[in-house]
Amino acid sequence: MNNLMRQFAGMKHYFIASALVFITGIILGAGFSDQFQTYIEAQMKGLEQLSQSIANKPNQQWALFWLIFWNNTSKSILIIGLGAFFGVLPLFFLLGNGLLLGYVMAASAQKESLLYMVKGILPHGIIEIPAIIFACAIGLRLGALVIRSIISVISPARVTKNKEDFRAFLKILLPVIIILVVSLSAAALIESTFTYWLMKP
Repeated sequence: MNNLMRQFAGMKHYFIASALVFITGIILGAGFSDQFQTYIEAQMKGLEQLSQSIANKPNQQWALFWLIFWNNTSKSILIIGLGAFFGVLPLFFLLGNGLLLGYVMAASAQKESLLYMVKGILPHGIIEIPAIIFACAIGLRLGALVIRSIISVISPARVTKNKEDFRAFLKILLPVIIILVVSLSAAALIESTFTYWLMKP
């Protein structure tokens, strides 16, 4: 537990950077969606296909829970691993998700109302969004460790320190995954029940 808290305290800059990238994506998606229309349309089409996949299920809410949970959890865990590629992919993931959220927020507020938008996002988003930012921050940290390991090849004095940092980081991966699974299952449960109920016509 001490190592976990120590690692999280040392990663505050990664959490802040991840949140800022996500917020930037929201701003771009809400205010400049025309410039990203191809990407947004492709993502919306993918979401529509996911929704259609549960349309004929006997228990739509249960199917919706598993769809949301699996989609978010698998992507969050995957993005941590992909962070090994110098932390680039978590940044794109954050920006892309922010773009989509910003677009949906703006479109919902314009077509319906601000309250409609809040009802559709806030109940589950208050857990889901921080969890995704958290996962991407962990991926960024992994990317930074990989870069430092490469640099240490030309600076042998840093090799021991980098190895220790890597070991400490690897030890927190299981607790991190547990935190993500618990958080995203709670978010999926809220979205498939309470948010679902709120958004019913």
